Amino acid sequence: MTDKNVLILREFLAAEGDFVSGSELAELIGVSRVSVWSYLEKLKAKGFEFEAVRSKGYRLTQMPSELNEALIQSRLQHAAADFQAIVLDEVDSTNSEAERRIANGDPTPFVVASRLQTQGRGRLGRVWHSPQNGNLYASFAFRPQVSPSQISLFTLWMGINICECINSICRTSCQIKWPNDLHVEGKKVAGILTEARMEADLVLNVVLGIGLNVNSDASTWPDELKSIATSLNQVAGETFDINKLVSTLTGRIAIAYRKLLDGSHKAELKERWARYDSLLGKNVALLQGDQRISGIASGIDSSGSLIIERADGSRYLARAGEVTIEKQPL
Repeated sequence: MTDKNVLILREFLAAEGDFVSGSELAELIGVSRVSVWSYLEKLKAKGFEFEAVRSKGYRLTQMPSELNEALIQSRLQHAAADFQAIVLDEVDSTNSEAERRIANGDPTPFVVASRLQTQGRGRLGRVWHSPQNGNLYASFAFRPQVSPSQISLFTLWMGINICECINSICRTSCQIKWPNDLHVEGKKVAGILTEARMEADLVLNVVLGIGLNVNSDASTWPDELKSIATSLNQVAGETFDINKLVSTLTGRIAIAYRKLLDGSHKAELKERWARYDSLLGKNVALLQGDQRISGIASGIDSSGSLIIERADGSRYLARAGEVTIEKQPL
């Protein structure tokens, strides 16, 4: 059953700033008109503001700037209608929380977001700086129940779609640094972490985690991050509606996931990756343990491997590793 707060917010969002009568709201959620006022008061305590005018009803005049579960859920319609939104004040890691909920039998798909992570993590076991400052820490959970080969391009495919979604909403020039980082103007703005549980030849569940620097002030970051990272706010010079961003991103990920399962992503992946490939044509160095491979990045192959054209004319296909951009030779 849909939460009454979600139904109320959907009605206000559909009104697009116009008034909604108290009797309509009462009928919608099955309560008295007096009870409607108590629901609005509880929403006001969460950062919403309403204007009340006799004979007209109520109008939504302000929405919270912080993550709000009911507001996100109210916007999850159409492509993401089957998603459940969960918002927490604090968590160790949204990926860990998603994994716990899956193990507990919670239905999927769902998205869990938190205002603060105490043990945020990235690829290769790195720590992800996750203060409570308007950034997005979220994980999307699925139970695909398919063979590993069917979703082998999961991270790359999702990276493309997240990148396109950010560019569409924020009017940025976001690019992807193979295999899972998003950059704007040469600085990291987001990281993606995919974790899956498999049994025999079946992917039982998969969690897609994203840490996205949205509205944070870069001047407050640790010194080691200021030169290599940025935020959407810093790049675009405006504050973004984080709840709208989560719901729009969830819708895009839902569509991308369906394409992944039906295999239609394969025909699009290489061409769309090339549009946002931050390494394409650049001198790079790939580190794999003690091995260092250098050359020119030439996109990805059909399996998602990074193609490196070496000075001796040979081609190296990287399935994993840490890539850095090198200075152009003189």
